[in-house]
Amino acid sequence: MSVTTVSVGESVAAYSHGKIVNGLLFTSGITSHDPLTGAVRGATIQEQTIYSFELLEAILAEAGATLADLLQVQVFLNDIHGDFTGFDETYKKIVPAPYPPRATVGAVLPGYRIEMLVTAAVPEA
Repeated sequence: MSVTTVSVGESVAAYSHGKIVNGLLFTSGITSHDPLTGAVRGATIQEQTIYSFELLEAILAEAGATLADLLQVQVFLNDIHGDFTGFDETYKKIVPAPYPPRATVGAVLPGYRIEMLVTAAVPEA
């Protein structure tokens, strides 16, 4: 089952915001874009991390899940050396412990400092 939500805005290419398979939610890459304008929200890694998680929480809610249901997080940072600490400090304030497994790697992200995708358990209704 595909997951989409107006809270995140329209997909700009051929993808859905997420897909649920066998009780697991797999999301597409999430950036700190403004759902109404498509513009980048936030200048710092901390701001972009917060905005990205706001959009992620909207996708999780649409699927019936929360941040506590995260099973794995994959993070791509445009400046892995300069932004890792700021990202990690912000991440720890948002994601509840025990923290899910996470990979954080450097990537070229024109206009963005962060993109992430997650796998989450979807609680049975």
